[in-house]
Amino acid sequence: MDQVKRFWDDQAKEFGESDLATAPDHYYREMEIERIEAHLRDGDTILDVGCGNGYSTLRFAQKFPNCRIVGIDYSDPMIEAANTVLAKSGLGERVSFLVGDVRSLTDHPLLHGKTFTAVVSERCIINLANWDEQRTALLQMRALLEPDGRIILTENTQEGLARLNGLRKQFGLHEISVRWHNFYVPQQKFEDFAAEHFTVEAKQNIGNLYYLMSRVLYAKLAADEGQEPRYEHPINRIAAQLPSLDQYEFSPNYIYVLRHPAGRELERAFSDAARQKYQKEIDAFTVKPDE
Repeated sequence: MDQVKRFWDDQAKEFGESDLATAPDHYYREMEIERIEAHLRDGDTILDVGCGNGYSTLRFAQKFPNCRIVGIDYSDPMIEAANTVLAKSGLGERVSFLVGDVRSLTDHPLLHGKTFTAVVSERCIINLANWDEQRTALLQMRALLEPDGRIILTENTQEGLARLNGLRKQFGLHEISVRWHNFYVPQQKFEDFAAEHFTVEAKQNIGNLYYLMSRVLYAKLAADEGQEPRYEHPINRIAAQLPSLDQYEFSPNYIYVLRHPAGRELERAFSDAARQKYQKEIDAFTVKPDE
């Protein structure tokens, strides 16, 4: 884990405030942010876990002027970069950044007693060593949710990458391998776990069409021309503006919205109370047969 942390420390030192510090594909990153924003509400209190240099965190704050956001990341240089941008942003009253580990969020002294209506995490838990650590991280996030809160999670899965590589193989393209510092989420284990510990409100393979165009179509054209694909190619820019067509799932990139299970009980209690209330009102205006 120390090696992974050093990698991200070095990324922060090399790229500073740029979005390239945490993702090499700018167009995919922009699309990912838009997909997350579709699940946020103005007025949310948000914990951004694995916030890196705060690139997405500050975008959320700009998009939703009534939100309050805490970003947390275990890389000191990333948080230093985030605070540098924050100081220039004018958002300091609503946004703050902390250094902390996703595996022990509830132990952070500045998070004691705090809960959030939304926890956002972008490709954070793939930097953990194994599924056990990923599961621990998800439970830590859940512990900081309000009873009706939700986790908005974008992650890469092993099964999604396998489907993409199977398609690439049909066109004579090499497999895309998982980077040394990543452990992609085992999708079936994750989904079984999510069904047990949350209400799964949304699941979308957000990278499907983008990866079909950038990692298959464009990659094949580049290979035929003897060139290496470039993240900044216009095909990628156009692909990022198209709908995901997520039903085919030819991408490792998913978004999941996981609602705190207590929300089901609150919803049920509210429904029961509402029915009782409205039944009394109906009874009050019902004309009895003998009247």
